[in-house]
Amino acid sequence: MSDEKTYEMLWDCKYCGATKLLGLTHRHCPSCGAPQDQEARYFPKDEDKVAVEDHEFVGADRLCLACNEANSARSKHCRHCGSPLDESKAVATRTDQVHAAGGFAGDSAQAAKDELVHGRAPAPAPASPKKKGMLAWLLGAGCLTVLVVGAVLLAIFLLYTREASLEVASHRWERTIDVETYGEVTETDWCDQMPSGAKVTSRREAKRDTKKVPDGEECTTRKKDQGDGTFKEVKDCKPKYKQVAVMADQCTYRTKKWKVSRTAKAQGTSLKDERKWPDPALKRTGTCDGCERAGKKQEKYVVVLKETDGGKTHECELTEAKWAKMAPGARYKGNIRQLSGGLDCSSLAPAK
Repeated sequence: MSDEKTYEMLWDCKYCGATKLLGLTHRHCPSCGAPQDQEARYFPKDEDKVAVEDHEFVGADRLCLACNEANSARSKHCRHCGSPLDESKAVATRTDQVHAAGGFAGDSAQAAKDELVHGRAPAPAPASPKKKGMLAWLLGAGCLTVLVVGAVLLAIFLLYTREASLEVASHRWERTIDVETYGEVTETDWCDQMPSGAKVTSRREAKRDTKKVPDGEECTTRKKDQGDGTFKEVKDCKPKYKQVAVMADQCTYRTKKWKVSRTAKAQGTSLKDERKWPDPALKRTGTCDGCERAGKKQEKYVVVLKETDGGKTHECELTEAKWAKMAPGARYKGNIRQLSGGLDCSSLAPAK
């Protein structure tokens, strides 16, 4: 959404010093008669704004190629020398001035000259700032190079490994079976997600989520140079939103379900051990209160290796097939991480 109002720009006469002359009304200085310098128009402060009524000649000014006089866009001939304006060009305009709230800070003739944006290249910068800019660029490039080199060196250090000779020192294995018992348990969940048949013991309201809702508007105002001695104040607004809590009922309830009550375990420390699953020793089977069933099974095979130079030990968890092939006293080689000192188990290979 936008709301536009049109006002006159201002200009100062450089010949007699008259200030705050109107960009549309005063094409010549009312004090000395000097022509308006279109490039020196500037945006007024809020207290200096003069509204523009609709007038016949609207749009960006056109410069007469014969005498360089500015004419309104609808003019056919130059009002100063009478030359036709068929091949005239539009004058330079200012960039939009944007302020979110509290009005505008005003402008100046020098700022206007520094900020021309239509049909004109920017003025060259003084030599000294260029040198400073080059120095700043070199310093910035140097700092960036140092950071990149530092990051590369750190990555190399973190990823660097050394090869070590290893000997299989020992083995261990473990197999477990969870035993689940059927019975009554107390749980908490959203009331609309409780299992069927659950008995509610308490209920409370709690934050479940958030949602975005409208919360007014955010507006900014732009001053837009129209190139004919006037500018428009354009107010642009867009919707603003905020996050609000979505509340829901949370229930504490009792229900019956299977739950892990204990874990049966079988383990050993030798390749010669019979690797078998433990007996879960179920007390009762079925779906009665206190009945038991076998649940999740897990197994783990660990080999302990010792560095032949220094004696430091490392543990690797392997598949049963690979674990079983690593005989006690067998020699291997592997990579040791520089930072942590740990063994990269995936690098293990039989020593030649």
